[in-house]
Amino acid sequence: MARRISEELISEICNRNDIIDYVSQYVALKKSGRGDFGGLCPFHNEKTPSFHVSQDKQLFHCFGCGASGNLVQFVMRAENLDFVDALKVLADRAGIIIPEEDDFNDENHEKKKKILEINKLTAKFFHNCLKDKDIGLTARNYLIGRKISSKTVTAFGIGYAPKSKDALLNYLKGKGYLENEITDASLAVLRDGKTIDKFRDRVMFPIINVRGDVIGFGGRIMHNNKDVNGYKIPKYLNSSETAVFDKGKNLFSLNIAKNERKPEIILCEGYMDVISTYQAGVKNIVATLGTAITPDQARLMMRYANEILICYDSDEAGIKAALRAIDVINEANGKSRVIKLKGAKDPDEYINRNGIERFKEAVKKAVPSTEFKLSLIKSQYDTSTTDGKVRFLDEAVDVFKTVQDPIEIDAYITKLAQDMDVNKDAVLSRYKEKAEKDRYVSNIRMRNAVTERRPERLEAGGKVHNVPPALIGAQKRLLSLIAGNKRFYNAAKKEISPEEFSKDIYRRLAQKIYDCYENGTNPQEAIILNDFCANDEEMNEASSVFYNMEVYTGDTNVIYDLIYTIKIGKIQMLIDNETDAKKLMQLFGEKKQLEDKKNKWEGQ
Repeated sequence: MARRISEELISEICNRNDIIDYVSQYVALKKSGRGDFGGLCPFHNEKTPSFHVSQDKQLFHCFGCGASGNLVQFVMRAENLDFVDALKVLADRAGIIIPEEDDFNDENHEKKKKILEINKLTAKFFHNCLKDKDIGLTARNYLIGRKISSKTVTAFGIGYAPKSKDALLNYLKGKGYLENEITDASLAVLRDGKTIDKFRDRVMFPIINVRGDVIGFGGRIMHNNKDVNGYKIPKYLNSSETAVFDKGKNLFSLNIAKNERKPEIILCEGYMDVISTYQAGVKNIVATLGTAITPDQARLMMRYANEILICYDSDEAGIKAALRAIDVINEANGKSRVIKLKGAKDPDEYINRNGIERFKEAVKKAVPSTEFKLSLIKSQYDTSTTDGKVRFLDEAVDVFKTVQDPIEIDAYITKLAQDMDVNKDAVLSRYKEKAEKDRYVSNIRMRNAVTERRPERLEAGGKVHNVPPALIGAQKRLLSLIAGNKRFYNAAKKEISPEEFSKDIYRRLAQKIYDCYENGTNPQEAIILNDFCANDEEMNEASSVFYNMEVYTGDTNVIYDLIYTIKIGKIQMLIDNETDAKKLMQLFGEKKQLEDKKNKWEGQ
């Protein structure tokens, strides 16, 4: 990645931020060794902590999912930012100003920056169209009919997309933007060889992230959802995913809800539910963006609240969605309750019928999610009969398989046994039996996934060979050791060059380490990793090299042993795959020379 910003400034930004302080905002860290802290991984669902953070090296690594990197990479993952914006977040946090002229020259960042500029202009365009006496009349009347005040319209930046096929397109082109740039922002589409506006004749809702950027739009029709030809059109139309918008990682109105600093966030399904509830005075409410809740969205909400209150539609689809949301929140180690709205389909309808005070009462009476699931299952069986009781209990214990808290599981099993007048041990035994079966199936799948992974490959002698795991492990350990000890580096540089490592990523790491020492500086692992931020897989691999928890003595013999393993492994691979007698003799000669050198090393 070409940068105009200096490595020195990047280093200063990283050095002025402590990874433990930052990660603690997301993970409950506990000290697990000298300079090492552990906790539950924020990037995947787990019950046993496998996430580690090294204060000494300023690195994190999850031994479960493989997520790894330095503080910049953590911010990128946790905040869904690119490298540039993540670095700017840390610069602001440290009170460091990045001069405008000392900015970045990165194609991906520039693309995101342009889309955000276009979105900001578009939001103003839609809002002005809504306010226009003639153009926005129908949309204003629609909002009045929905009892949405002008103050609320302004608070959410609500707008209107005109009927014209190219109103927005022409406006943005007039501001100097190209058609392909407008299409990249998901504001225009290609139809029959012609570029036209994506959103037409819809009330528009800007989607704003927690940093205040307009990242996308949602548009709602105001009339019958059929076009002039009788074809059904979607009630809601959202931006497609762009370089700045991922609907599974953002939420509508979280930028407002987070500022309420309430212990809970209310999660609903639609923009109008959020807007009506906000207008009535309850502002800690958000909505998903036209899809089912994702683990990323659950973790995002839990950054700003201790508990998520699910307030979905009361129809069958809404109940199914609520059950799915409970499981996703549980698996993300969150807590949830369910708000029941009797006599209304959704929050918007409930508030308009019953008023905000009744809604607030419903919020206070929100049912714990486990209890909600059990009540739905129980309603399907006649538990006054033995058969109904057995079938209910058999299905009920499945509920606990997604619950993370063992105390909660024990409490509900105790209550179930009492309510159904059965022995608690019998219910507990059935639960353990099912949970163990699930773990067994999960382990089988994990083993299969590992088996199916492609082996590491090495091109040598004009052929591609599988690289033995021992050879890969030796290279990783060698790089880790020489990065942290100049004496180890001095021993290694005489015997192995960066070009001799089998993988491109290891060769690049080795070259960076060698360059640091040759330039008179000690390698900083966290800084070196910034060169690998463009690709998550590369970042995880590079960081795992440095996040080595093994302890070595100061004996340089360990370096020679690793170098021998690397070199002999490569030679043996070539021998095993060579058929030409002359080349085989040459390889056997190289092997003998290496073995003689090993004897020399051992004599030092």
